[in-house]
Amino acid sequence: MFPDVLSGTTCQFCSNTGDSPQVGMLSAHQVGLVGREVELTRLTRLLTQSDEQAGVILVGPSGVGKTRLATEALAQTAANRSVIRVMANHPDPALPFQSSAAAARTRSNASLVDLPAWEIPNVLGRIGSARRVPMLYVDDAHLLEPATAALLFELAVQRRTRLLLTTNIDEQAPARITALWKDEHLHRLDVRPLNATATQRLARAWLGEQITDRAARRLAQLSDGNPLLLRELVRAATQEQLLTRSPAGLTLPHQVPLSVPLYDLIKLRIGQLTPGERNALEQVVLAEPVPLPLLERMVTDSVLLELEAKDLIRVEPTSSKYPEDAMVRLFHPLVGYVIRHDMPTLRRRAHLRAWTRTYTEAAGSMAEIMRVVGWRLDAGELVSEEELLRAGKEAANGHDLQAAARFTSAAWQQHATVRAAAAHALSLIAMADFDGAATVLDAAERLHQAPSELLIAARARWHVLQGRFKDASHVIDQLTDPQHTLHAGMCAYLQGHYDLALSLCSRLTGKSGSPHQLEATIFQMAALLHAGRPADALTLYETIRDVGDNGTAFHADSLDEVYAGALADLGRLEEAADVLSRAYDRAITEQRVRLDAQRALALGVVLLERGRPKQALGLFAFHSAYPVGWQLWQDRAQLWTALATATLGRPNETHLPVPSPSPSFAYHCIAQAWMMFLRGDRGQAESLLLQAAETSRMHGGHADVAAVAHELARLGMADQAAPFCEIPLQGRYLQARRDYARAIAAGDSRLLRRVAEAFAEAGAELYAAEAYAELARLYRLGSQYRAATAATLRAQALAARCEGASTPPLLLLQSTDPLTLREREIVLLVAQGLSDKEIAERLTVSVRTVGNHLYRIYRKTGVSSRRELQRTTGYSMSPPRPE
Repeated sequence: MFPDVLSGTTCQFCSNTGDSPQVGMLSAHQVGLVGREVELTRLTRLLTQSDEQAGVILVGPSGVGKTRLATEALAQTAANRSVIRVMANHPDPALPFQSSAAAARTRSNASLVDLPAWEIPNVLGRIGSARRVPMLYVDDAHLLEPATAALLFELAVQRRTRLLLTTNIDEQAPARITALWKDEHLHRLDVRPLNATATQRLARAWLGEQITDRAARRLAQLSDGNPLLLRELVRAATQEQLLTRSPAGLTLPHQVPLSVPLYDLIKLRIGQLTPGERNALEQVVLAEPVPLPLLERMVTDSVLLELEAKDLIRVEPTSSKYPEDAMVRLFHPLVGYVIRHDMPTLRRRAHLRAWTRTYTEAAGSMAEIMRVVGWRLDAGELVSEEELLRAGKEAANGHDLQAAARFTSAAWQQHATVRAAAAHALSLIAMADFDGAATVLDAAERLHQAPSELLIAARARWHVLQGRFKDASHVIDQLTDPQHTLHAGMCAYLQGHYDLALSLCSRLTGKSGSPHQLEATIFQMAALLHAGRPADALTLYETIRDVGDNGTAFHADSLDEVYAGALADLGRLEEAADVLSRAYDRAITEQRVRLDAQRALALGVVLLERGRPKQALGLFAFHSAYPVGWQLWQDRAQLWTALATATLGRPNETHLPVPSPSPSFAYHCIAQAWMMFLRGDRGQAESLLLQAAETSRMHGGHADVAAVAHELARLGMADQAAPFCEIPLQGRYLQARRDYARAIAAGDSRLLRRVAEAFAEAGAELYAAEAYAELARLYRLGSQYRAATAATLRAQALAARCEGASTPPLLLLQSTDPLTLREREIVLLVAQGLSDKEIAERLTVSVRTVGNHLYRIYRKTGVSSRRELQRTTGYSMSPPRPE
């Protein structure tokens, strides 16, 4: 595992072109109930059990899914019981009953009868004479007239019927309805908003196809766990064609999919506000999150109490022990989008000026000063260059690239100094807008004709991060130290020359307080990881983690990734995944464009190494439609997508770019080798892997060499890894990756057992399963059948946790006679649906030879057909050809 610190070579600024095929949305009937399995189980149990209470009342906010849950429970429990559905919200008998889409499911039940509320007294006699107590189902019971509510109360008290009610917690229900659960005549079951995991599952279910983890989390965040809002968000995203297909699944741009129905739905929530309440809500929207003491200076207590009672704002305590530090936020994020959309320009400016005065008087933190600068720009005020550049630096330190670009752009436009030009060019480079950065640098050089170190350094970085290393070297020669050393070290790292990168960056990392110490340390740590020295990288991290950034935070957002990379390479994969998962969650919550996908990519790499290919696939979200189109990350996402699909036994059809000298070179070769191997081109796969190992060794990339040696052995080419099995490595885990090939090539069962144990201890469950499978094969060859059975069972148990991974070492674990390398290759090609003739052409053998191999495979595995072989191996890449 290795992190790419940089957003590196051959980059371009990309946007959503919207040219992908339109994505559709499934209906509620097709989706079924998702995310409410626990509540459904409890509800059906309460409805069917005979106890002293007369039924159940479901309580929850509007749109949370109470009706859907109730109708699903009725469909499961009312097969032998008549159901009378009371239409509480339609008092006019001329109006037809209109249920939700979910309620239509129960209409297929012949025992269901729809009944207006006013007709309940007319059926009391029938209820009393019925052989079996019927079920009385009342949706939206809070809308019942008091007299009808009193009648339901009497029915519950007398236990003359089973009751199932739903009521909206946001509405005032009749006293008798509330008394039903308070007096314990009905069980109360609270239906709360869905948690994040369930919300993501529901979004995926409605779309009917794979959606990236980042897009699912974005929808979950916007809907705040409300299924109704989630449904409308998904509907808006599909209708407006915002969802784009990528190798990792459907992706969603950063904009909010706000359709007209969804807009109207939210408008209903805020349409009845008084002018004072509306004014206060607008102020919260513009300054959220707002310190409560500051808001109380601008808004009366009575207005704040009303907004809180209407569930439009909420007060959250902070981690501080002082209650006055409480923050005010909107109750639901979509309310803010509607308010901003409707707010007139002059009104918005007036609010922003008021907030500017309030915050300036409070003399808050640097983060608050940055917010004030933004408000002043929005209000049309002139801001000093010093304030704008300080705000830009603060935004960059917080990984808010859009805000940094905005502040530095204002500094350049309003003041046109060298400092402003360099700062703005760097912020545009950080967003991969190289054309914009070039325009700024050209204009600044024309305006300020004297050479400037700041502009030269920005131009050097512009060349370096596009992979123009020859041009970059000419510009770097014009720089003085420490800028010269830093940029030369960056060039060396990005070209995969790790020994040189370590030599250059180490000159800067020991200088405490240096403006380039943090960035140089990140590059040095990354080079140490490629060199197979994760323990040294972790030691270096301990010296830098609490050091603030004194210069540019250009690559500071990669510190979490290199730290996690060190943990992973030391065999602490679970800990590495936790570090990246927390960082990913923060990026999602804070809506950090680019950073969320960067964190997801790093997390996916660790999960794949742990043996979780399906989870990893949903995280590889960088692609050309992403708002910040770093080409290196797009290439990395492609190659890791190819590796994840290969782990599942499927050749990926995505065309990978030609490998070039870069930190990703070895893994580019590994990904392409897997694709070629799965297509039957073993010779080309071997050639690529040997080239990757030799190139990596030449430049000091010992961890990359170990990875390539490991992949050679996984693909049945362990003998070819012999020249690379003596490289020095730190940590038992990296050494196990190197020694896996040596153990298999030598048939050394003792060494292979130690390797398998090291993989299992590190949490690399797929690698461990493969090692135990190969160990079982060695034991069988040595007639150690009891040990072979134990190793096989261990391999099967580990493989069962790897999400359907199907790699060559795991083929036919249950076979009593191990397959040869050629037989494994043929099984893989059969799994792709190739005929004997096509397999013969791929492997350059005769059709008869293929038939002979298949005969031996069938005999070893106890199967008799291609279809049965596919089923036995777990592959299902394509329909099998006719026998």
